[in-house]
Amino acid sequence: MAESQNPANPNQAIELYIQRVTELSQLGQKIPTNQDLLKIASELGISDEEIQAAQKQSQAHFIRAQGYSKHRHWEDAIEELQEALAFNPFNLPMLHLLINCYIGRWKDKHNSEDEELIRIRVKQCLEIQPDDEESLNLLAQLDKLIMTYKYQLWGLGALGLLTIGSLTGFLILNNLSFNLFSKNDLKIEETRKELIKEIESLQSEQILLYNNLLDKLKEQENFDNNLQLEIEILKKELKQLNEQYKELEKKSGTSGNQNQADESTAPTP
Repeated sequence: MAESQNPANPNQAIELYIQRVTELSQLGQKIPTNQDLLKIASELGISDEEIQAAQKQSQAHFIRAQGYSKHRHWEDAIEELQEALAFNPFNLPMLHLLINCYIGRWKDKHNSEDEELIRIRVKQCLEIQPDDEESLNLLAQLDKLIMTYKYQLWGLGALGLLTIGSLTGFLILNNLSFNLFSKNDLKIEETRKELIKEIESLQSEQILLYNNLLDKLKEQENFDNNLQLEIEILKKELKQLNEQYKELEKKSGTSGNQNQADESTAPTP
């Protein structure tokens, strides 16, 4: 069981508390639970009133961190956010800003430690909210920046080695490119290729369905056209038959004889 620490200075106790919570968040790669926080506070002899007062200051730390971040003072912003998160470890906006600051510092220094911290904090965001799109976008941004940086290094290495113009230079270049692309990069590339294949397959299937639909529409259109043509032919044939019938009536005089027959059989008045 950890020995109880009771710093004489309350401010020192708060600083130790922040340090302990930050280390727990980073090394443990998880968000401290309420039990963890209470245990640390108890070990340091921090009262509930002191914690509540520090929690009220948490928002002020966050506001200062936003200002530092806006002006690219990453170290100061990260320090403010660590103090803010020590008393609000489940605050997503604070975590998002902290990840942004780590990314900003990585752009300046390309420190692998920042890469690890970003991935830890993204994981914590997803523990709080599994569908947290913002943290996933920040992680994707980091991966893209790392890939671009490695391509740039590869290009600079290639430019320098091209002046060698020998088999040795070629082998060194190959070794450099191999080392630049880690196993993680290869997995990303394999995933990308699989996605491209799947997209191409879906596109082919879509084109096939589209062509089948066109064929069906053409068949229907041809059927409608043929049916309309047959109807028109039948109309013409019926019209010709009516005309022939009338001609035959005129030639045979059937219509006149029928009228005479009707008159002869009429009764005499």
